[in-house]
Amino acid sequence: MASFGELLGAEILEAREAQRLTQLALAQEVFDDENYVRRIGDYETGKVARPQAKVYRPICDFLGITSKTIGALKAQATDAKSVTDDELLTLRTEKGSLEQALSDLQTLTRAQLETLASRFELDKPYEASDGALIEFLTNTAQDYRALRAEVDAIDEGVKALSNLKTSAMAAFDSGDLDEVETLLSRVQEIAKDEAAKAAEIRADAALLRQRVDFARALLLDAADSFAIVDPLEPARRRLKYGAKFYYQGLRYGGDGLRIAVEFWEKCAHIAGREGSEILRGKALSNLGSALRNQGTRTDGPKGAALLEQAVSAYRSALEVRTREKHPEQWAMTQNNLASALRNQSSRAEGPESMALLEQAVSAYRAALEVRTIEKHPVQWAMTQNNFGVTLEVQATRMEDATRLAQAVMAFRAALEVYTRDVHPVDWAGAQSNLANSLATQGIRTDGPEGAALLAQAVTAYRATLEVRVRDVHPVYWAETQYNLASTEDAQAEHDTCTDPLPHLRAALDHVTAALEVYDPEHMPYDFGTATKLKTRLKEKLAALNTP
Repeated sequence: MASFGELLGAEILEAREAQRLTQLALAQEVFDDENYVRRIGDYETGKVARPQAKVYRPICDFLGITSKTIGALKAQATDAKSVTDDELLTLRTEKGSLEQALSDLQTLTRAQLETLASRFELDKPYEASDGALIEFLTNTAQDYRALRAEVDAIDEGVKALSNLKTSAMAAFDSGDLDEVETLLSRVQEIAKDEAAKAAEIRADAALLRQRVDFARALLLDAADSFAIVDPLEPARRRLKYGAKFYYQGLRYGGDGLRIAVEFWEKCAHIAGREGSEILRGKALSNLGSALRNQGTRTDGPKGAALLEQAVSAYRSALEVRTREKHPEQWAMTQNNLASALRNQSSRAEGPESMALLEQAVSAYRAALEVRTIEKHPVQWAMTQNNFGVTLEVQATRMEDATRLAQAVMAFRAALEVYTRDVHPVDWAGAQSNLANSLATQGIRTDGPEGAALLAQAVTAYRATLEVRVRDVHPVYWAETQYNLASTEDAQAEHDTCTDPLPHLRAALDHVTAALEVYDPEHMPYDFGTATKLKTRLKEKLAALNTP
């Protein structure tokens, strides 16, 4: 095994010799300074114990040594942690604090992003795209701040115990032993609660570093410690703790969702055994969501089985959360059931798939009977948006213009509530969905009506870019640029188009923009699709004898 300096030096030496460059030529090309010859020699012989990014990055960039290669060298180095410590110290010195660095992600270099991601133990950060690193660190920053607040509040529980101690001592002095017993019982409860809080903080610290199994062990022990006090408390704790793993899994992948399923299954079992139907209903509904998200992220028969289990969990929850007793929870579960059925349909074929889609449509309609715009506007808009997506899928498979028109109506309905000012992210999502449906409508419709629909789709996509800006949402931005390119291309091909040139040029600009984010190393599928579209557009422009 070798240090990072030794591994990096060997890589630089090999790349320089492969390009038949002398150390002097490399120093002149990279730094325009012959004095760097000795420094390059020190790197190549492994004498630089602590390589500095400001020196080795320009050398590597010139020699074609990628960020991925550098990251892999760091990962296999014997001094990997020390290297990260040094780079993190440099970053903290530059920014003033770790908190400031996490607040200024958009200003950080690629190397600095990888350093931060390594500290929070993202697996192979050097293989992630810039957008994926920023997304990971944005989520991590939220968790980091929440954990700091938890640690800051630790002394509050100690104060409560101190007050009880004072009261208990006074009761001893007065000879009131009943009061002593009451106070000591309360001390025991608070002590358990404080121990659980300490376990929760340790678990959150573990989750911040992606150590989900350690967090699981801590929280299982904390939950079960309450069994002697209240047989239902372990279930309540599992309901609460399961959410930590659920959101961990949604944000970062890994085993978070699997552990959430474990916690919520046990919660439902305990709640059923103890006769708490409300708690059981919550656990089953949460279980359905965890299984659904697991299923959508899992390929093959295993993923299909998870989706089937999700549907079953939601249906079980509906047996408890009836419309008569719990209308709002019933509607929420119907909405979630519908989404699971839609996901399930994507794994099925033929009549089975269409039947599942129809069940999803029925469940969304049921949810909308309770989720009205007057009483529950935001939930109504969410369900309308989900409803529209399902109708669009139906319309595409059935080539049904009526269903497609209904999808457009559903998205427009959602946008009555999802305004840009109040709900910018949801607004952008609904705008994008609306644009997709309008584009499909336009492609399938001849004449001026089809042209108008395509123009509306372009307008909706452009509106989406007002929120999905590249710096904040790079992947969504690129996706929208690609969709704009496809729609402009469709406009050029439409039977009403008399001059395809402006549309083809616009399409080429948009797909070129998308390829600034879609790189072959980190997003090969999207890169390949966009590259094929760009090639076709260039061929069409060439056929028009246009550069």
